Amino acid sequence: MISLFLLLFQGCIAANNNITPSNPLSQEQVLTSSGQSFELGFFQPNNSVDKYVGIWYKDITPRRYVWVANRQKPVTDSLTSLTVGTDGNLQLLDGSNKVTLWSTNVSISSSNNTIAELLDNGNFALKDGLTGQNLWQSFDHPSDTLLPGGSFGVNSKTGERRVLTSWRSENDPSPGSFVLGLNPDQSPPQAYVWKGSVPYWRSGLWDKTTFIGIPDMDSSYSSVFEIKADKEQGTVYFYANPYNQSVFNVFLSSVGYLQTNVRGGGDSLTVNWEVPSNPCDIYGTCGPFGVCKASESPICSCLKGFEPYSDEEWSKGNWTRGCVRRNELLCEANPNSSATKNRGNVDDGFWKMDRMKVPDYSEIIDIDSSQCQQWCLNNCSCMAYAVVYGIGCLVWRGNLTDMQEFSFGGQEFFLRLTLCIISSNT
Repeated sequence: MISLFLLLFQGCIAANNNITPSNPLSQEQVLTSSGQSFELGFFQPNNSVDKYVGIWYKDITPRRYVWVANRQKPVTDSLTSLTVGTDGNLQLLDGSNKVTLWSTNVSISSSNNTIAELLDNGNFALKDGLTGQNLWQSFDHPSDTLLPGGSFGVNSKTGERRVLTSWRSENDPSPGSFVLGLNPDQSPPQAYVWKGSVPYWRSGLWDKTTFIGIPDMDSSYSSVFEIKADKEQGTVYFYANPYNQSVFNVFLSSVGYLQTNVRGGGDSLTVNWEVPSNPCDIYGTCGPFGVCKASESPICSCLKGFEPYSDEEWSKGNWTRGCVRRNELLCEANPNSSATKNRGNVDDGFWKMDRMKVPDYSEIIDIDSSQCQQWCLNNCSCMAYAVVYGIGCLVWRGNLTDMQEFSFGGQEFFLRLTLCIISSNT
């Protein structure tokens, strides 16, 4: 009977999913969510000396970590534990209880009732034990992985910028070089992967169901991904809510690959989408006024009516400075002409391009889409336009950057050129 009681008691401890002021988590213990989907505990990436507190899938091998608390301050002693402190916050103190390695650091009115619980969606929540209200949650502080129910985005009123940040390397969960987030200065929003402060990849604008720069993100994804915007709150957040997937995540790797992962056969994860999948996916590969097509060699070419900025650089595969226009538009050559002021450039037209990832830095013009072409023609600064379902009239005034011709999908794109260039074979 005593042995049976001990076994039952140990089973209860193993299944525990919360931390309280009287029940801290030691380095030998693991929290398990109620549905047995996730675990939380101390781990050593690839058996390194340093330890971290993280969350991982319980039944996925090899182990996949989806959140790390103390990314910048690893545990280096055996006495550190994760506990609810006297102020009600979760705290990770070193063995001497003098140095805070990590804390939730929120203002809590009643510190005696807080409880930290690992939920079955992978969220780790600090709650008021009496009301059940969330005081803090890991979903608001993602690492390199987005789980269903989690989000990334911006709050323009508070200045919050919620992003995914890659690990420094596969062995080091400290913040790495790549960041995934929404651009706070664009509407409708689009997602970027930045390498440092420089764009590395972008999704294209959100058309209310998909990102238009991801051709295989068709309308069937509308029930999987969504962007919720609240103008009064100043918030714009991207969510992933897949159906028929017991395991799903969006993951940003240490070398800049953005992936969606699903459960494969058995207890493994399978990559079912990834960018960059070719050099054209990397931001600005062909420079200003250059267009990238992965199926061609070389992959970069100048837009019709444009030529390489430097023939020597272009011939060597250095496309970063892009292309320049061969002939000025009429309104550029004669900015004070009556044609420019009153009715635009009558000698200009538009060259249609299909299956395009349209350039960055577009502007939405609030007019009927049928008037988009004429609006562009009447404004000399307008270099191109596109009419996108779900968004409307888009125009471009400056350099045309980060263009790609897809093998399928994409948008119709209309480039402004003089009529003589449109009718020529070059």
